[in-house]
Amino acid sequence: MRFGSERTARRLDRVAVIGLVGWLLFDLTARTVFGSVPWPQSVVDYRIIYDGSRHVVETHTYPTDNPYPYPPPAVALHAASAVFPFKVSVALWLALTGVAAAAVYVALARTLGLLARPGQLILLPLAHVVAAYYFQWDMRSVNSNLIVLAALVFGCAALARARDGAAGFWFALSVALKLLPVLVLPYLAWTRRWRAFAWAVAFSLVFWGAVPVAAFGVTGAGPVYEGWAVEITRATDAQTKSHHPILISLDKAALHVCASDAAQAKALSLAVCVVWGLLGVCGAAACWGNRERDARSILTHVSLLVLGPVAVNPYLEAYHLVPLVVPALVLLVVGADPTCGRSVRGFALAAFALAVLILKVSSPWPLRGLLVNTQALVLCGAAVGVVYGRAKWRVRDKGMGQVEEVRQNGFTGLVRRLALYPKS
Repeated sequence: MRFGSERTARRLDRVAVIGLVGWLLFDLTARTVFGSVPWPQSVVDYRIIYDGSRHVVETHTYPTDNPYPYPPPAVALHAASAVFPFKVSVALWLALTGVAAAAVYVALARTLGLLARPGQLILLPLAHVVAAYYFQWDMRSVNSNLIVLAALVFGCAALARARDGAAGFWFALSVALKLLPVLVLPYLAWTRRWRAFAWAVAFSLVFWGAVPVAAFGVTGAGPVYEGWAVEITRATDAQTKSHHPILISLDKAALHVCASDAAQAKALSLAVCVVWGLLGVCGAAACWGNRERDARSILTHVSLLVLGPVAVNPYLEAYHLVPLVVPALVLLVVGADPTCGRSVRGFALAAFALAVLILKVSSPWPLRGLLVNTQALVLCGAAVGVVYGRAKWRVRDKGMGQVEEVRQNGFTGLVRRLALYPKS
């Protein structure tokens, strides 16, 4: 009977994997390759990446006709993909985007131990319910956010396995591709993972120093960095944002809610930022000086440090939120883990269900910034709570298949962490 149950669970795993791969392939190709606009004219964002990177390499200035706010290391890597004719380069980048999306789930499944537990892979397509909207935007636009996410997840996986050199490389690469994950580097120091931090700094020096010099020359690297600073200022300019068709930024949504009252909109945006700040303080207190290689904790805190700045970023677009799949999957894994207490499991599953419900709430596009901030706060806040709660609630084996739930003093432990005192 046990063998039959395991065989059924393995079949369920295969169905889950096939369904998820089919879902990803559909989103990757349905609009870009088989849509109403012929390929490759259907591609928007990689066209900007292709033209922009070639322009920077040739002129050492950023283009003025399209926003291209990528840092110089990313420009160099983009230019390496743009050495072929556009049809070839975009096909390669599309394939790389699809591979990155699949690799994210493979790495998460391995890191969270889902491959070792039959029947657990069904959690992957369930987590994708929350992330599909954001994945679709990146795959249909053929952007680079899933590539950045893959680098971040690889870094977390390496860190959980104590492969500090590999972790430093992947984290440094993610920051070089897009600046938004930059808080991951101080996180390594905050948690006293000094070897990984040193490797990340070393690889960052390579990406931000040697790579631009190799791509633009000794005399060209300086003007490129100057042009990037101007481009960042232009991209976040209020006038530019007001005319950007697909921005879903928090301040844009707040202005819509407050009927264009700038003072009220600023207060609303500030209130949301304060909530993110408080959540960040709780996350920092929970992982202060923590050298444990717990994969759930690492993934949760890294995703919080990425999603917080992303969510309040004035240049927020839907595909920037692809890292939401990480806390969503962490909640499902905790909810399906029988070694966690009933309260922790119930809280995790309730928070995931709320996040799905928020996603399904219909709202006009100008309000989308508040909607995605709410969803991100629910997922990140709940994930921080459950990974901390796992240390305060545990299941004790009583033998004969019976277990009992044991509660430890979670309040005292949290106060110690907030006060930066070590546990006694």
